[in-house]
Amino acid sequence: MLQRLYFSALGVSAISNFVGLIVNLFIAVINYKTWVQSHRSSSSDRILFSVGITRFLMLGVFLLYVLCLFMAPNTERSVYIPTSFQVCWMFLDSNGLWFVTLLNVLYCVRITDFQHPVFLLLKRNLSPKLSRLLLACVLVSAVTTLLHVVLLQTLPFSEFVIRRNGTIFDVHEGVLSLAISLVLVSFLRFIINVTSTSLLIHSLRRHIQKMQGNASGFWNPQTEAHVGALKLMVYFLLLYIPYSVINLITYLPYSLAMDLGIRSLHTIISTVYLVGHSLLIILTHPRLKTKAKKILCCNK
Repeated sequence: MLQRLYFSALGVSAISNFVGLIVNLFIAVINYKTWVQSHRSSSSDRILFSVGITRFLMLGVFLLYVLCLFMAPNTERSVYIPTSFQVCWMFLDSNGLWFVTLLNVLYCVRITDFQHPVFLLLKRNLSPKLSRLLLACVLVSAVTTLLHVVLLQTLPFSEFVIRRNGTIFDVHEGVLSLAISLVLVSFLRFIINVTSTSLLIHSLRRHIQKMQGNASGFWNPQTEAHVGALKLMVYFLLLYIPYSVINLITYLPYSLAMDLGIRSLHTIISTVYLVGHSLLIILTHPRLKTKAKKILCCNK
């Protein structure tokens, strides 16, 4: 029963993720073309390009895994995700989440009007040091993925006590420290993301209320842009929080992470988050929305 549910979830997700593949390729290509044509690119566009490329590769890895799985349905892969796919997925997933976190922090310091020294420091230094921050996101993702691989390799031996230099060494201590490190990094990213998004939502709501109070009764484009950004942030939180929780559960060792019910739930939530948030980016980004409308109108 669980195996049938898992395969059904994979099939539905594969179709949805193919749409997500096209959507994220569209985000990356449009931002790259703008960069080439204008010979310059804004900080948010560079992050969006990075998000689009990362998610495109992620969804490509997922579709490749589904293809391999359905070509050999009676192998061990119907129960366990192959290590190679899991490592690739985790590295790209961590990259994507850090890029989105950086994007939300950028929006937060640009739009909010807080006068705290931390915000003023970020406003001055975030954009000039964006390339370094993007590289830092990749390096942090590589380190956390490596920690996860080491954790997986250590687990089969974690029941034993090893004698080293005449002393007894419990491998459980090493496993526990690795697991805590992974959880702390994920928790730090989660806190930064939720905090920056919540502050942005609060600031946008205040801006909208002020503009509506000063307006003469007509709906203006600036108010519409603020409302669109507010909706994007609210929907993002609704997608991001369940995705972060199920991700943490899935990467845990032993039986809980290997349960097919948990994997089915993770597959569905991952699809909703990755595809849903990418579509939201297009719908609330003026240039991407305009280009998408042109493409859809030409195809009709």
